Amino acid sequence: MAGLTSLGVTDEQSIATIHRALDMGIDHLDTAYSYGVDGRSDRVIAAALQGRSERVCVASKVGGKLDSQGAWKSDARPEAMIDQAREIRDRLRIDAVDLLYLHAPDPTVPLEESADALQSLVDRGWARWAGVSNVNRSQLELFHRRCPVVAVQTYFNMFQQQSVNELRELCSQESISLVVYWVLMKGMLAGRMSRDHRLDPQDRRRNYPIYQGERWQSAQDLLDRLRAAARNKGCTVAQLVLAWTLAQPGISVALVGAKRPEQIEETAQTFNFPWERSEIEAIDGWIGACRKEGFW
Repeated sequence: MAGLTSLGVTDEQSIATIHRALDMGIDHLDTAYSYGVDGRSDRVIAAALQGRSERVCVASKVGGKLDSQGAWKSDARPEAMIDQAREIRDRLRIDAVDLLYLHAPDPTVPLEESADALQSLVDRGWARWAGVSNVNRSQLELFHRRCPVVAVQTYFNMFQQQSVNELRELCSQESISLVVYWVLMKGMLAGRMSRDHRLDPQDRRRNYPIYQGERWQSAQDLLDRLRAAARNKGCTVAQLVLAWTLAQPGISVALVGAKRPEQIEETAQTFNFPWERSEIEAIDGWIGACRKEGFW
């Protein structure tokens, strides 16, 4: 909804999508200081929540910003994090963010300083809970000692499981929730792009290796199996993938991007299907076979 990596995004459609998400029972919205020029994502969420009575968890992130060319840049200096948090509250028109993450470690700032800054924001009452994103296990351990977190956000999908696998044991020990993004791998795992699909020349997904050459073809081999399984189940590929994701140990929240109401409605309907453990295990087997053959 920030209009940075997805084409054809409009604020009107984004607001309608959030309204449909709330209607479907979704109660977790994820944003960040750096999502969109001039805080576009925050402002869309604020507009969408006006007049709505649902209890919604709004999660945001500090520690990064967009440069003059629109590229993301770390900025986790304590003073910058405080300024960003202040602006987030103003944009969202709220007193406190429910869950506030450090967006990512800043290589120019000691992680302890960023952790202390985030803890200070919790102490001020600007955030109810603290989280951290895009960290490895040792970074999570260090951060959690200085600023106890309730959630860690990282990437995860059928092709990319290593980050969650590294963090899962520590998160279980410390009762830290795993919140995962790239669940549908930027739309690939929604299953709608055929083997001969060509992305728009302006589409940034063209830069991802999984969207290129042999990796694209091997991903489509897995998707062929997922498409067949989804047809047998009477669901969509996206629903199948989301169900598999939420069945993985330790994962509490799966972040699914959407820019139109029908997209979020589709994924929300995942919970209308009874999922058997054997179905999840079959998918695990397909993924394992692809990995063993060196597809990714």
